[in-house]
Amino acid sequence: MSAAPPGDARMEVGAATAYARATRALSDNRMLSPAGDNAVEHYLEARSQASEQVRAQAALAELQPYVVIATEQAIARDDAQEASRLQHLVERIDAQAPALPRLRAEVSSLLRDQAARATAASVATPPAPSAAPSAVTRPPTPPAILATATTTVPEAAPPPVPSASPPMPAAVQEAPRPASVPAPSPRVAQGARTPRLLQDAQPRYPLPALRARIEGQAEVAFTIQPDGSVRDVRLLSSTSDGMFDASALAVAQRWRFEATGQAHASSRTVRFRLPAANAGGG
Repeated sequence: MSAAPPGDARMEVGAATAYARATRALSDNRMLSPAGDNAVEHYLEARSQASEQVRAQAALAELQPYVVIATEQAIARDDAQEASRLQHLVERIDAQAPALPRLRAEVSSLLRDQAARATAASVATPPAPSAAPSAVTRPPTPPAILATATTTVPEAAPPPVPSASPPMPAAVQEAPRPASVPAPSPRVAQGARTPRLLQDAQPRYPLPALRARIEGQAEVAFTIQPDGSVRDVRLLSSTSDGMFDASALAVAQRWRFEATGQAHASSRTVRFRLPAANAGGG
């Protein structure tokens, strides 16, 4: 067994690395971007390896709804290029996704509109050639133009004086900012009372785990921001070969705590239990 070919060993190491990169990207809030270095694409890479296929697929099943929502948002803001990229991610996660036909149609329509606008813009550009002839007629006028240029330069000289003074107020406004920088330092508010949880969220039960009737848990650490939002979510420990990692990391981003004006380090255990009907059904 230990005498596996170097190629296979490299593939297994590559798979583990891809899964680790995916988990890290998710912890760093890089779920979908930048392109080529985000959690979804790293999970897709890990899924191509047998040793990581099950848990990578579980993570992708958890993240798929977020990719669909992000695609819809890109379509809504007329960002054809981003919408197309995200739609292809949905397709790679699940080629049979129910939302795919609709997303394909909307992205295609958006790309057509973009192409039409580009064509209309290029049709409106022809006035540029008419500027060329005027450039040919210009030789007689240069002296007058140069004269105008030199006349306007002295008159344009006074404006720099007002623009020289604005930097002073800008510098004065920048001075208070450093005073607000120390605000994050209360992050070391270890002894302070943990803010109250105002908005909980239920994690999505990974479909592969549900089908296999697997239960588990994942402990996550995070920072509660002064406004009560959650940032810097990272995984501390988990069970079931990491099958619940992505779901726990994703749900933590949706928690909201009481705003205290200070940052607090905290942790929480996300438990995954089968529905009572399934558990007691024998």
